[in-house]
Amino acid sequence: MNLLETDFVKTLKKEKTKSVPIYCPGYPELDFLKIYQDLYNIEIDPTKFILIEKNYDIIKKMGFDAISLWDFRRGKGGYQINKQVRVDGWGRLYKNDWYLWDGVFKDEKTVDNWEHLQLPSKESLRLLEKFLPKLRDKLTIVLSLPGLFEKTWQSMGLIYFSKCLKKNNLSFIQKVVDFFSDYIKSLVSTLENIGVDLFLVADDCGYKNNEFIPKAMWKKLFFEKYYNIVNSIHNHDKLVILHSDGYISNLFDIFIKIGFDGIQSLEPSAGVNIFSLFEKFMNRICFIGNLDISFLAYGTPIQIKNYVIKLLSKAKETTTPLIVSPTHQINAIAKPENIRIMIETVKNYNFLV
Repeated sequence: MNLLETDFVKTLKKEKTKSVPIYCPGYPELDFLKIYQDLYNIEIDPTKFILIEKNYDIIKKMGFDAISLWDFRRGKGGYQINKQVRVDGWGRLYKNDWYLWDGVFKDEKTVDNWEHLQLPSKESLRLLEKFLPKLRDKLTIVLSLPGLFEKTWQSMGLIYFSKCLKKNNLSFIQKVVDFFSDYIKSLVSTLENIGVDLFLVADDCGYKNNEFIPKAMWKKLFFEKYYNIVNSIHNHDKLVILHSDGYISNLFDIFIKIGFDGIQSLEPSAGVNIFSLFEKFMNRICFIGNLDISFLAYGTPIQIKNYVIKLLSKAKETTTPLIVSPTHQINAIAKPENIRIMIETVKNYNFLV
């Protein structure tokens, strides 16, 4: 399937478009959608655009141009240690539904013999392949991929990962990075074969006001693998976005050198100043964000409107490719009127320009 040249795609390619696209970072929480649908009397097709019990007709009718799907990152996998503790397919330890900030990748033998990480099932891929053409000219679909940094430290556990860094035991960390890199490449190939054109790597590289690890170390461990993954995607005429929460401003030049087409989230509450980044990097990469989900929950409609106008105006002034979106999945505490004014402000701006 050839990449459809929507305004979303053109903006990712840093081409001029007639309108600024709006992106939905994952399917919103059902409680929010019910309130939104009832409040604004949105009628949706009850059967045509269903995938894994999610109706995507409402996403288009809300006014979004694109959305990411997070249901096809892996198949079933993992095992139970006891009634409360389990290990998932990524190698992460959970107690009931809570991640314990620990994992089971502590030695090379475990990594070499790991059989619990499986690609999505043939049945789920068949459903996705059948679903994609239905929305092709209505809503741009982006498929989420796991991230190298996040999955590496989570599968090792934060403490053990940190100890390996401190003791300069980079060979084992690199082995885990290689393991997940190989999996991502296999996943990309599988998804490309059923018609997927756009990808989003989900890899939180920062927290509030800082990166998780030093920039030089991040580059040493992850640059080459990411460069190869992104280059392979581009060689097949596909595009790829990086999603990262937290403060990532100091990593932007690395992300650009890797070749990511866009960066999504750009979290203001974590210290990301998107306006400074506009000035510094301009049209070297597409910016996707940066309506903080807490702002959409606790701000007022007029505050949302004014911020969106500022965002759009500054992007135009600096000739920066911009796609407006919430930083994260729209949750139940987001105010429906704030999501609506965000979308309407972009649509009205597009009409005026």
